[in-house]
Amino acid sequence: MNAELADKVRRRASEGREWFASNVRDIELPPLPAVATRLITEVNRPDPDMERIATAIASAPETAAKVLRTVNSSLFALRNPVLSVRHAIALLGLRHIRPIAISYTMMEALPRPDPEIFDHRAFWTDSLLRAMFARLFAKRAQRGDEEDAFTAALMADIALPVLLVIWPELYGPVVKRWAVHPESLSALERRAFGWDHAQAGAWVMDNWGLPAEMVCFVGLHNLEPEQVREFDLADTIALPISVAALLPSVLHPHPARAQRFVRAAREEFAMSPSRTMQWIGEVRTSYHEIAEFFGLNGGRTNNLFEQVLEAAALEPEPPTET
Repeated sequence: MNAELADKVRRRASEGREWFASNVRDIELPPLPAVATRLITEVNRPDPDMERIATAIASAPETAAKVLRTVNSSLFALRNPVLSVRHAIALLGLRHIRPIAISYTMMEALPRPDPEIFDHRAFWTDSLLRAMFARLFAKRAQRGDEEDAFTAALMADIALPVLLVIWPELYGPVVKRWAVHPESLSALERRAFGWDHAQAGAWVMDNWGLPAEMVCFVGLHNLEPEQVREFDLADTIALPISVAALLPSVLHPHPARAQRFVRAAREEFAMSPSRTMQWIGEVRTSYHEIAEFFGLNGGRTNNLFEQVLEAAALEPEPPTET
């Protein structure tokens, strides 16, 4: 990313930071476990050290075990089993191991709010699905940054569980309202506070010392695709992340929002309806293959996927040229 574009990303992502700086000075964020910090920082270096990454993953036995189970699953269809994280990285490359390891690390690292107002499994189901779609859209753009898109989209909503833990009295009522309200959570947040969880997520990640570029893209993820273009960010992962963020939550499947998601994917990434349905099916299959490793219920996504596939089927095929 060139300096001018990076400056635009930082300026846009920083909106609302002044509010946090003046209102949350006395609030202590839950610490991010050292293993998560080391892993995310290392994999985002220009020249990541494979040995340090393998050591970071191996230092968290539960995460390492899940990585190995995933690598040895039908998702990769390896001829011989992989027995160590180092072997997995050497065999498959960092490109494949990185999103798996970060996914499991963050799932273990984030706090778990009161289950009466926060559905932990639904949160990670939404996060994983949007990350998978963001990677798909970035791959479609053919810039070679699909794993960056996956990582940033996976962490896009990181502020939700954090705010519910450190600020339950203030933030909890907004989340409860969202559960029964047709508006988006971001719209309700902006009306209540003047900021949304994308900006809050950038603040949280910045305080955790995570890589600046990832912080910026998390802070931008709630931009509409049109806004991404207005800010001249269409050639960055901001666009695939913003389109993926339009995917409805499994807690709030909504036909109109599903149609909007499909239409944005088609328009922004030049996909025909039939190709869109094929890619939706690929994400669905991949999700079901790895859901059990995350402790997630694959069946919970059925209604959502049916709505998205139905929305794709309603889109007309472009006329064939003669």
